[in-house]
Amino acid sequence: MSSGTRVVLLLLAVALALALLRTLCVPVGSFRAALDELAWGMPADSVESLLGRPNRICLTPDAGHLTLPAGVDPASVEGATAERWVYSERPPPDDTPRDAGPGCRPPPAATELGFDASGRLRWLVRETLQTPAEIGPGI
Repeated sequence: MSSGTRVVLLLLAVALALALLRTLCVPVGSFRAALDELAWGMPADSVESLLGRPNRICLTPDAGHLTLPAGVDPASVEGATAERWVYSERPPPDDTPRDAGPGCRPPPAATELGFDASGRLRWLVRETLQTPAEIGPGI
C-alpha cells in the first residue's frame, strides 16, 4: 500500500470518528433550536427549563480550551465565569455531577455554557473544538 493511500485512509478514519462523536455527543433537534432561544443574562433556572439538566457542571472558570473571538481576553472570560455547564451524553444523569477539579473539560463536540456568580448566562460554545465561543456583552 502506498503512503498516499495510507494518508487517504487515515483521513477517512478521522472523518468517520468525528462524525460518530458528533452523532453520539452533540444534542440535536429541539436542543439546537432551544440554544437559539437563549439570551445573555438569562438565569440558570430558565436555561435549564429550555435545555434540560446538563450532564456535568464544572466549578472552575477555565477558558483556556475555548476558541475565543478576536480581541476577547481569556482572563476576562474567566473573570466573568463561576461555573460551566456541559451538555453531551444523552440522557443526563439524575444527579448532575459537580466537578471542582482543574481538569474539568467538555468532550469534543459537546455544548458548554458559562454562568457568572449570580447564575446568569455569559457565554456559550455550541460544539466544543468545532465552533468558537459566543460571548455576551460586557466581557
